[in-house]
Amino acid sequence: MELYHALPFFCFLLGICFRSQNQNGFFRLIKIGLAVIATFVLCWLPFLSSVESAIQVLHRLFPFARGLYEDKVANFWCTLSLVIKLKNILTTEHIILLCLVSTLVMLLPSSLDLLIRPSIQRFKLALINSSLVFFLFSFQVHEKSILIPAIVVCLQINKDPFWCVWFGILSTFSMLPLLIKDGLTTAFIGSTLLYLILSLSLYDLVQYTGWRKSLQKLLFLVSLLGMAVLTIGSLTVKPPVHLPDLFPVLVSAYSCVHFVLFLVYFHYRQFTLENDKQDEVVLKKKVS
Repeated sequence: MELYHALPFFCFLLGICFRSQNQNGFFRLIKIGLAVIATFVLCWLPFLSSVESAIQVLHRLFPFARGLYEDKVANFWCTLSLVIKLKNILTTEHIILLCLVSTLVMLLPSSLDLLIRPSIQRFKLALINSSLVFFLFSFQVHEKSILIPAIVVCLQINKDPFWCVWFGILSTFSMLPLLIKDGLTTAFIGSTLLYLILSLSLYDLVQYTGWRKSLQKLLFLVSLLGMAVLTIGSLTVKPPVHLPDLFPVLVSAYSCVHFVLFLVYFHYRQFTLENDKQDEVVLKKKVS
């Protein structure tokens, strides 16, 4: 799962090494490389007793046999399947290649920006962007995988309380079909309401003024209303016989549209981020 965060770590550490004006950067790069190789070997050592065990680990890490996505996950490919059935026009190998290329292309802008302009704040945003890209575009994604971006979004909550609180609510809502299946509906509703109440009391969510403030409030309220309607519908309305997955599909598509919006916003935040003096001081200490 930490593959979701791997590229930002690589670009951030490599960017810090490049910033060194002396040989310290080169030696730092060598030390980081040796540490990564040693950690990789130690992690794999228990599974190298036989070829079969190593292959089984690879199958678990990259479960291509399980299909493009799990159930009705709120990612790009599941939503696209409402219009285009990729598995009917492409082989599994071609779909894997399509997911790989799409993920890499979407990762490049954020990663290159972090590599060229490494900073702690930009690193946090790159972690969000990278994990969201993996969730939306990679192969074989589970509903619970959205919790990986949600964890790093929490690191940004003091800087972007509105968007981070909204993301927290939406990420939990996107797992609604799974939560209903596991009998966690009451816990979901109760914890979401508690989270919203605490967030409203602890943070000034609407930080704009004028028409932007009104627009922000409107978007948030409409989004919450849509979540409430779909939640009530999922619990009380019996879907048509020929559309048994109606509400899971609506929940996943509704959530996917939001996640694409979040991806655009957090990329915008990263690219327009100004250098923080305190951040610069910390980085100078790291590269010295």
